[in-house]
Amino acid sequence: MRTPSARPGFSLAEIMVALVILSVIVMGLAMTTISFLHETTLDTSRVRATTVADSRIAEIKGWPDYTALSTFAEVKPNYPDPGWTRTTIVNRDTTPATACGAPTFPPCPNNDITRITVTVTGPSLTSPVSRSTAIANF
Repeated sequence: MRTPSARPGFSLAEIMVALVILSVIVMGLAMTTISFLHETTLDTSRVRATTVADSRIAEIKGWPDYTALSTFAEVKPNYPDPGWTRTTIVNRDTTPATACGAPTFPPCPNNDITRITVTVTGPSLTSPVSRSTAIANF
């Protein structure tokens, strides 16, 4: 007659330890995935805001007569989406040049620099996205 012997296999304690280890690994991967998705969403919003700002700057640079660009500010709410705001500030500097040197004839020319700043804010942006450029009229 045979004597009862231990059956091959895993005990309940070994299975519980393996499940705990597996749960910790799966939770770590889930948290990493959630963090990655959150950062991807933020990056998508930042890229979109940068594209909106760059598009506005390109639109202004495309104007045929830079001298027509005077100082102005424009706020466009709900652009490109509800809750977003695009602010455009154009500042034309025509002050006299200061580093001209000795008095000469003809007199020193004036500056003619137009600075453009576009700022985009939105609910999904952690901070406003701002892009600037300067246009010199020669």
